[in-house]
Amino acid sequence: MIEFTDSFSQACVAEACAAFPDLRKRLMVELILPMFARPLDPAGNQAGKPIVKPNSYLQKTVLFVAARDLIDHLPKEIGFCRFTCHCNEHGQPTDVWQRTINGVYYNHGDNQQPNWCVHT
Repeated sequence: MIEFTDSFSQACVAEACAAFPDLRKRLMVELILPMFARPLDPAGNQAGKPIVKPNSYLQKTVLFVAARDLIDHLPKEIGFCRFTCHCNEHGQPTDVWQRTINGVYYNHGDNQQPNWCVHT
């Protein structure tokens, strides 16, 4: 799940993803949620078909952009916090959201030659 702190941040991230395809790909990969449990062998490799059952926890990522971090209309950095919440046997949240990590997606390049990296 992705959440934005405000509509300004949502618009800035949308603009950045449209302008920088590599950033969009990075966000897509890093924000994918596990949908199915998979049986593993003792070595940790997948050992069978996915087991369709509710997750034991949910994850969400909150993204935010500060107006001072814009160059032209594109953000130089996008801050994030990731949270998890334990769920019951039906996949419904039963606890408070706990922050697990925070950091920033930072463009070490410029708008013409972007170089996005993650710092936590």
